[in-house]
Amino acid sequence: MELARTVARLDRWLEEHAPGDFRQLAAPADPRLIAAATGNRFELHPDVRSWLALHDGSALDRASAAGAFVPTDFPLLGAVGMCDGLRDMEQEVARALEEDEAEFVVGVMADVRWLPVALNHTGGQLVVDHREGPGFGAVLELDPSIGLEGVKRWDSLSHLFDSVLDALVHGAPVATATGRKIVPRIENTGTPLPHVVWDIHYG
Repeated sequence: MELARTVARLDRWLEEHAPGDFRQLAAPADPRLIAAATGNRFELHPDVRSWLALHDGSALDRASAAGAFVPTDFPLLGAVGMCDGLRDMEQEVARALEEDEAEFVVGVMADVRWLPVALNHTGGQLVVDHREGPGFGAVLELDPSIGLEGVKRWDSLSHLFDSVLDALVHGAPVATATGRKIVPRIENTGTPLPHVVWDIHYG
């Protein structure tokens, strides 16, 4: 319920200030696709289920620069994209096991219980950790291009949306997984419509 209220506030803010991002928000996912997001391997975290019940991702037009309002420049995946991302995770884990590289990959760069929920243009991913334990539901960031290996960014998807909304409303700096701080800005060049971008904070 908390996530739904936050996303409703986020939707209103985007509609008013960043209509390009707002137009990228998809309609609710088909319940059958939500149920199939994990391929029946494990129970979907309630936050992920709630998000998909509101929006089936934030990148209706994948070619658009809009829709990537989660730092750093992450469009959120829909149910099908999550399922595809999980399949890629499983294949990477299987490859690592076969090539005796499990200690360098499993739980480091891939895991069969890491559900991808966002993918950016550099190949970085945000995943929701579905492994049992204190980290259950945490949002981790992976990006081989800058050496990020399962770095925790937020305690939960609810925490992610709370953090993003606070930054957008108040213009507050957000720490990235590398420790660098960034701030949101509305870019208005006409095409696409005004949308959120994240700039390095030098203050």
